[in-house]
Amino acid sequence: MNTDSELIHQFSFDREQADSIVITISEAISRVTDTPMEEMPPLQETVDCDALEALIHSFDTDGMAGIGKVQFPFHGCTVRVDTTGTVQVFDGNRRLPSDDAGC
Repeated sequence: MNTDSELIHQFSFDREQADSIVITISEAISRVTDTPMEEMPPLQETVDCDALEALIHSFDTDGMAGIGKVQFPFHGCTVRVDTTGTVQVFDGNRRLPSDDAGC
């Protein structure tokens, strides 16, 4: 199970704002890695941004209960996004074990 020492930083996105998830992830990784966004690879090369947005927002429209989470490696970090509006950045490109909330 992950520990707080592995978590580099936690960010929030506005679920009501278009592209907020993608922008928040890009800004978070830029800040954590101290890399200007224009020098990072496009997030779209790592994850289908439209599918990510659709997945996160589907928990509102499909009446799904609980918290959905997705994680993926990006620019030397592991990113975990959940349906509550949270983006967590962990050190390194690795698969984090699931927790009791599911991931």
